[in-house]
Amino acid sequence: MIRLGNLLRPRRPKADDAPPIIPTGWNLDDPLLCLSDHPRDTWRIRDACEGTQIFGATGSGKTSGSGRALAHAFLRNGFGGLVLCAKSDEPQLWKRYAAETGRERDIVLLSEEHFNFLHYEANRPGAGAGQTENLVALFMQVAEIANQRHGHATADLYWERAVKQLLRNAIDLLAIARGAVTLPELFEIIRTAPQDTDEAASAAWQSESVCHDYIQKAADNATKNPDLQPEYAMTAKYWLEEFPRMDNRPRSSIVSLFTTLADSFLRGALRKLFSSETTIIPDQTTLGRIIIVDLPVKEWNELGQYAAVLMKFMTQKALERRADAEGRPVFIWADEAHYFSTAYDQIFQTTARASRACTVYLTQNYSNYLSALGGESARPKVDSLLGNLQTKIFHQNSDTVTNQWAAELIGRKLQYRLSSGSSETHGGSHASRTTNEGEQQVIDLEMQPREFTLLWKGGTDYKCLTRAVIFQGGRIWANGKTWKHVVFNQE
Repeated sequence: MIRLGNLLRPRRPKADDAPPIIPTGWNLDDPLLCLSDHPRDTWRIRDACEGTQIFGATGSGKTSGSGRALAHAFLRNGFGGLVLCAKSDEPQLWKRYAAETGRERDIVLLSEEHFNFLHYEANRPGAGAGQTENLVALFMQVAEIANQRHGHATADLYWERAVKQLLRNAIDLLAIARGAVTLPELFEIIRTAPQDTDEAASAAWQSESVCHDYIQKAADNATKNPDLQPEYAMTAKYWLEEFPRMDNRPRSSIVSLFTTLADSFLRGALRKLFSSETTIIPDQTTLGRIIIVDLPVKEWNELGQYAAVLMKFMTQKALERRADAEGRPVFIWADEAHYFSTAYDQIFQTTARASRACTVYLTQNYSNYLSALGGESARPKVDSLLGNLQTKIFHQNSDTVTNQWAAELIGRKLQYRLSSGSSETHGGSHASRTTNEGEQQVIDLEMQPREFTLLWKGGTDYKCLTRAVIFQGGRIWANGKTWKHVVFNQE
């Protein structure tokens, strides 16, 4: 097993590496993009650290337009990053971005590296390392995505607490018995736990159960170390009394919630990536590495989602712990972001600027988030997440929900509209017409939803130019508005 401290050392360049980018520093007011010739239209590192959401229909140019511009800006300025992949061509796309900006040597493909996340969490630097609740949180992030994938976006509070209790006691038992936690051993403890109190007391179960073996080892260690006694007493009571007395049906469901997830990480590619040695850790993004989770969801299905969400959560936590508050910015990039969104994202985003974390989420429409996070009941979660991503970029879209939401976001203002009318009067054989003209004051949307359907989509029809609307909370652009039209060149 490689020492985690060694992984934090910058890699020695190879002879044929591209010349490295050596920034002199990253001031929050340093420019990343100039959206016009006016200095007030500069998009800065500060803005990137406040989060970005890009919307656009399929074929609207969101990835090849504003997405490409942001990605190039991050890479040119030496940012580290984590890239989550939904489509099969994304790993190659980011390799090309890196080649175009001289960052090839910083690309790390997760499929070619190993990350034992339990060993990392138990041994990483900083307070809280190895704490049971932190290990439980890792599994719950993946469980949240699994629930979303199967149409259960919001788990019942009882089930969530029950799964946490199961994990907490399995982790504590293994930690007391062995001093280390591994996924295969957690799986065996839970799989061989007693199903009723009679079995827990039987000689047959005690002679064959892995769970019982660890209970015995934990008892011996607790006898030698009185500091372990309180935790041992609680976990032994759980496995020998509380767990066996549960009703069989809910207990089976609770166990299944863990074992079905663990099973995915104990087989094939995920076992090799996440349950063997460690050759890459999330903290290396702060040194300029760009970790690509090259397990696209379109090819790997739920396994790709699980791997991406796990890496995203652990990168978010690593960035929150970082000590260099003025160090290298790190981006977290998710195209088709609705595949990877969890409730923790909105919490993370509230302090992302202090961590110099630049979240960029791309998706077709607002409705994707609603569908992924639980339908109409998830609207507060979606609004909270999007509210904490300060920069919004809107490309061409035909989704009425997104277009109306964007128009309402930009807001309403007092507008003047000309009105005219005419009337006829008849007197005897003569008729006269009177024309009236006036000006009417109304408060209406500053930008109508229909305008988002007419934005340039790029490609040959638009000479590879995409036109988008950029909005940023608390920002007045050079045009005197909170929004402006921006043209991005796909070439």
